[in-house]
Amino acid sequence: MKTEKDIIKKQKHYVSSITEQVRTFVDGLDKKHIQTILLSGSVARGDYYPDKYGGMVDLTVMRVDAGKITAEELFGPDVEPEIPYHCVIRDGVVFQIWLDDFIDMEAFKKLDESAKYAIIESHMLFDRDNLYFDTCSAIKVFQARDLSEKCENCIGIINYLLSDYKKDRWYRRQAYVQMHENLNTAIKTAIKCLFYLNNKYVPAKDRRLYYSFGLKYLPENYEELINSVLKQDVCSEQDYIRREALFNSRFFSFITKNHQKFI
Repeated sequence: MKTEKDIIKKQKHYVSSITEQVRTFVDGLDKKHIQTILLSGSVARGDYYPDKYGGMVDLTVMRVDAGKITAEELFGPDVEPEIPYHCVIRDGVVFQIWLDDFIDMEAFKKLDESAKYAIIESHMLFDRDNLYFDTCSAIKVFQARDLSEKCENCIGIINYLLSDYKKDRWYRRQAYVQMHENLNTAIKTAIKCLFYLNNKYVPAKDRRLYYSFGLKYLPENYEELINSVLKQDVCSEQDYIRREALFNSRFFSFITKNHQKFI
């Protein structure tokens, strides 16, 4: 598998050239109504890798005056109205723009987790009077506490799903398919924990597993572990026993031992 690090290395020069085009676009904007502009998404991460379907550059744009100017007034017509962002094309580059009011500490708290992930990984391109820069300090303090609580909650969910009480219910019914499904949910929850242990919010579900491979702190031989623990015969009691033992001994034990260490 080509990991995030592999793609970043492969795309380094291309992403650098795209970033220069982004800066040219941002420099040319009338910023009278703009407080902050962030470069978000795959270009900010460095793993921008468009194919025959193309790609989009993500920008987060915060207004000075709450709700008093529209994306169309700032950037022109939306060329992809079916996408829930405002899209424009400049010099062959497609920009996908999230326009919102200024994201202060209280606004950040209310964002869903994937949006927090996108904000935290962003690079600042413009920040009037350093307002967002100053806000970032407060966000980092909140983030540490927030991630610790989220990790604790996820550990509680895993313990509940794999408790003897829960397993006994399905053992008595020989409902091994449900036991496997509960274990799958526990594995997905444990992957969320890995992000928290690495002081990160969790990205969207459709990319969460992939980006977990690029985290710094992981169980030993993580890719092999994931391959083994996700293989399953959903009707087999013995395969459930194998998977649960593997998950507990190599995956969940890593989380429970380290959940206070890295946050």
